[in-house]
Amino acid sequence: MKNTKIIAVANQKGGVGKTTTTINVGAALALTGKKVLLIDLDTQESLSNFLGIYNAENNIGKALYKTVNHETIDLADYIVTNEVNRVDIIPAELNTMQRIAIDLVSVRSKETVFRRLINQNSELLSRYDYILLDCPPSLNVILDNALTASRYVLIPCQAHPLSYPPLPNLLLQINEIQAELNENIEVIGIVPTMVDRSNNSKTTVEMLRGNYSDIVFESEIERMAVAANSALTEKAVVLSNAKDNRVSREYKALTDELVARIEGV
Repeated sequence: MKNTKIIAVANQKGGVGKTTTTINVGAALALTGKKVLLIDLDTQESLSNFLGIYNAENNIGKALYKTVNHETIDLADYIVTNEVNRVDIIPAELNTMQRIAIDLVSVRSKETVFRRLINQNSELLSRYDYILLDCPPSLNVILDNALTASRYVLIPCQAHPLSYPPLPNLLLQINEIQAELNENIEVIGIVPTMVDRSNNSKTTVEMLRGNYSDIVFESEIERMAVAANSALTEKAVVLSNAKDNRVSREYKALTDELVARIEGV
């Protein structure tokens, strides 16, 4: 899987745009001809619901349980193709994810279960150019699993004063995973989301750029109703060509930056 880029989209604070970023970066990558797989690791199953999937029988939590029990899993049975957004997804199921988040705590080598699942299906997953992981809003064992299996971390950060203080804890957790379990992981960037014209928003972006200047993307994602409403249509914002849809252009610009940082093009 040396050519497959696995990216954890992570922030322990909820409501910062993780799922919106995951689906729009994924769809934007697909628009450029990349083959993209999304994996919903969030106990709220928001990404799955966005793509019209509810109560999936074959879900990532079930696959994790099977991995813990040393069963053979073919993830081809878990992948759902979404033609509208041009991506594939392995969905979550709320109850299963909530249980596995608790049960993994007592499992031997608990942080590596997801990586073992990925490695077991390396031939299948190597068909993808990018795999994006929508992570839970928590510094829990599920996030540890995502970070242990990922090459990169993309951090959406809401342009609000309350979203800034938790960042050091996330970066510390990434550093600990790097030191102990995954030496290759790196933060590919922080993207300011839900940016508006308020002083609070402006101040937060300035703090991000002042303290994390080497990793903050130039692209910023505005706060617009079209992003929130896209879940109702089950269609990524980047698929809109409306001239007034700035969020679409911003997510495409973010994706271009992301690819440039990873692929050097």
